[in-house]
Amino acid sequence: VRGLFEADEEEGGSKKKRKLPTVVIVGRPNVGKSALFNRLSGRQAALVADIPGVTRDRLYTEVTSEDKDFVLVDTGGLFSESDFKNDLNPEVLRGKMTKQVGAALEEALALVFVVDGQEGVTLSDMEIAKWLRYNHSDKRIILSVNKCESTSIGDALSTDFWKLGFGEPHAVSAISATGIFELMESIQGAIEENEHKKKASKTAASEEKEYTKIAFVGRPNVGKSSMVNNILRSNRMIVNDASGTTTNSVDSYITIGESDYCFIDTAGLRKLASVQGTNDVIERLSVKQSLRSIRESDVTVLLLDAAMGPTKQDFRIAEECQKHGCACVIAINKWDIFPDNSYEDQLEYKEFLLESMRNISWAKVVFTSALENSSRKKVIRAVESCLSEYNKRLPTALLNSIVQEAVAWNSPPCSSTKAGKIYYCTQASVRPPSFVFFVNHPDLFDDQYTKYMENQLRKNAGYEGTPLRIYWRGKAN
Repeated sequence: VRGLFEADEEEGGSKKKRKLPTVVIVGRPNVGKSALFNRLSGRQAALVADIPGVTRDRLYTEVTSEDKDFVLVDTGGLFSESDFKNDLNPEVLRGKMTKQVGAALEEALALVFVVDGQEGVTLSDMEIAKWLRYNHSDKRIILSVNKCESTSIGDALSTDFWKLGFGEPHAVSAISATGIFELMESIQGAIEENEHKKKASKTAASEEKEYTKIAFVGRPNVGKSSMVNNILRSNRMIVNDASGTTTNSVDSYITIGESDYCFIDTAGLRKLASVQGTNDVIERLSVKQSLRSIRESDVTVLLLDAAMGPTKQDFRIAEECQKHGCACVIAINKWDIFPDNSYEDQLEYKEFLLESMRNISWAKVVFTSALENSSRKKVIRAVESCLSEYNKRLPTALLNSIVQEAVAWNSPPCSSTKAGKIYYCTQASVRPPSFVFFVNHPDLFDDQYTKYMENQLRKNAGYEGTPLRIYWRGKAN
């Protein structure tokens, strides 16, 4: 298993892996770290709300520029009281957030210390500055004074921050982009300075890497974060007994064997009516980001609670996966609560599950426990199997042989004045596999016959774990 973000560099005619430098954003809660993270990365990767404690896990994104590419990390707030939801334990959660920040700082090349220009220097800022100097004096620390909406205001607001002892403060605004160019120049300067120290002034030939996106989705508190931590073999995500701990969709990049993956831990999805009826801004934003992760993923791992079984909400989440054409693994999590269950019990549970969730009855099913190491292999093998089917292309001769046999068993539909006829079929694309049937009267081929043809393709060619798309086209004269 190789590290998170890597690029390729040439050395003596051969390619070697070079880990991209990491820059971490730190500061107390609600000073605009996530907004600055979004501004520097050029995408809405982090949730932003005028509420402290929104960011909890650390978020990674790759920033590309004309000069130096680097990994930018957003972190939760340090050393300050935060207004968490009532069902979460603030003390426990704050401790776990601090550990997440500490883990990010260990791998950092440089730090962007964010403060609030409108509030001025606070006691928390001074405590964090002292802590950073004591524990991370070997790293370049760039002081960013946020919420300075214009250059003239910024100069006035940032003057007081010289006392923190990190050199010239950078007056910036994550909202209006004031001072962002100068801040980026300082970050690039820190990266170059580090390269000179390590005598690593080599010409990098970066090659874009395509990561297969795997989204872990499901209702709240079914074990998504624990499962991702198990697969990554690290406490990458904050795990808490109370539901609603994960707010952002968190990307984790890893290479397993020869495959590059982006595992996405998403916030739990409650019923739409429950979300719309709440005043919790964080949850509404979290749901939107979770649904976007489903849309953008190649494979979704839908986690279900073994004790509760499939619910209406699980069915609705499965519909989202089907609608957006994702391959799908259903992971029956917390199976270890039934230690006496046999293989026959698993088969019976699987049959009941797929009968209840007919919209994704083609999904691959695995039985897991996020706390057991064996679940890591089960999930990864299931994902790899789904990806193989997701990318499978059938030879045209074999495809038409299957279609001819299907037509022999069940003739195409007809009406009182015309009869349906299939001329031939071709596979138009993969991811998901899509088939175009050329026929005489496309309007005759209803959903029932489409489902029949899909079942015949699955029966004869596999395609477990991936949706199929079937299109009926009239043959041109």
